[in-house]
Amino acid sequence: MENDIEFLSLDELVDVFFNKYITNNKISLGEISEADKISLLKNVLSINENGINKIKTLKNSSVYFLLDEIQWIKASLLSKEEYMEVNRRGRGKPIRKNSIVRELLYEMYIEYKEMMTAKKLIDKYDKVELAKAMVADSNNRYIHIFLDNCENLTRSELNFIRAFYDKKDYSSFTYLINSIDVTERHAWLKNGIKLNYLDDIEISRNYRFTSAASKKPNEYSLEKFKYINLKHRSEHSFLIDGASTKPEIIIDWNAKQEVIKEDDLVEVPMYSDIAAGEPIPMNGEQESNFYIPYNWIRGKKDNFILHVKGDSMINANINDGDFVVIRRQQSADHNDIVAAEIEGSATLKRLNLKDKTPYLMPENPKYQPISLENKEASILGVAIGVIKQI
Repeated sequence: MENDIEFLSLDELVDVFFNKYITNNKISLGEISEADKISLLKNVLSINENGINKIKTLKNSSVYFLLDEIQWIKASLLSKEEYMEVNRRGRGKPIRKNSIVRELLYEMYIEYKEMMTAKKLIDKYDKVELAKAMVADSNNRYIHIFLDNCENLTRSELNFIRAFYDKKDYSSFTYLINSIDVTERHAWLKNGIKLNYLDDIEISRNYRFTSAASKKPNEYSLEKFKYINLKHRSEHSFLIDGASTKPEIIIDWNAKQEVIKEDDLVEVPMYSDIAAGEPIPMNGEQESNFYIPYNWIRGKKDNFILHVKGDSMINANINDGDFVVIRRQQSADHNDIVAAEIEGSATLKRLNLKDKTPYLMPENPKYQPISLENKEASILGVAIGVIKQI
């Protein structure tokens, strides 16, 4: 282009090159509506109903969570190999790497994309990719690119801008990343993804703003939790930085914060739901890991975490959606809160050994005690702590 310096918005560039694509290929494409997205996804879910019903994580997921995950894969241009391994921090529900859950989700993404193509529908992520296809055939190249607001760009948008880069010995590509103003749900760099995870990239400059404003917690990357020690009744507030690729947590001591590094943390496996209500079928699939300071649980082995589903333990301050830390053991004392297996189903209750017949007692009057008389039951472990997201 003729000017020495040009100021261009991403939307302007995408529109120009997308319109070129439409004109050159003489095709008509419609923009998919939110209703159409849900309709197509429901078709995908129907096709995969048998597989979904075998995986509790997916069976209990809302249509909106599944659609959001598919759109994130789409916006991030993830291959199957990348998706199986990619860090999903900051994306809500944990999904273990290389799991059958991820494998089925990726298959659903492919089917969803194929249905969109068959109906000649596109979304904003397709628009960027089609626009990028036209850049290679144009003479629009820049030896110096200064890219602002990178924290709000998807991987496909970042790669689209990269397509304009004319790499020379003296050229430069500068990224500006504002740590706090993340508004794009599927932004690529907010989840601790390194810049070299982009197409054929060699970083020359990368700036992160460190103004007073940028020190505020980022609602997309900092997750707030509270750990309650059930034995000592002590509580600890802490943060997990979703933008960090390292296992670490931030202890919040009121005005003071302390970063706890990997050497002082215990990696605890996290499994799916346990009922704080009526017993639900057990699922032994590990979903993720959680890091807890060693001195909070006093032991590196034989601990695991279960996601609480239901409200039968609310009077013990264990609520629906909490995570309970269990110490694996096959026996328990009277009044311990236990994870118990009853004829193939799991539940979280308080153990009552006062009477001749042992009972599992709820901490909510709307639920009835569960008698263990003449039942195949076993103790999976004793609850030692509760993690609450706040």
